[in-house]
Amino acid sequence: MIDKTLTKEDIEKRIDDWVLRISDLYSSIRAWLKSTPSHVIKERSDVTMYEELMQKYNIPQKTLTSLDIYCDNHIVVTIKPIGLWIIGANGRVDILFKDGAVTLVDESERFQTPSWVAHKRPRKDKGVKLDKKFLFDLLGVHENEHI
Repeated sequence: MIDKTLTKEDIEKRIDDWVLRISDLYSSIRAWLKSTPSHVIKERSDVTMYEELMQKYNIPQKTLTSLDIYCDNHIVVTIKPIGLWIIGANGRVDILFKDGAVTLVDESERFQTPSWVAHKRPRKDKGVKLDKKFLFDLLGVHENEHI
């Protein structure tokens, strides 16, 4: 059943906000990795967003981007948006790597500054704030080696 309090414009506004939050997340990751010349980021437009609310309100699917992080010409991490409408979160992005995955959830309220929290899988922890140190630890990068 469609929620009568929601409008098509409400859903479109949430989607636009989601696209902006993903873009801002990717910008932060690019900035953090600037000091590591061995890591190269490539963007792919390969994620199709077509969630249930989009279908119910006849909103066309949207193509989102994922990021691949390479080290010495080998892919080490893929960062991929998973979904906007997630129970208990304001969106989910996964960080996928050879030995596992990390789930990023935005714990902010709608239309607020994102608060990305990383949970290693299986999700047994309370999570940690996504920041440069977390990403570098995940990638095995020692920051002082690149400054």
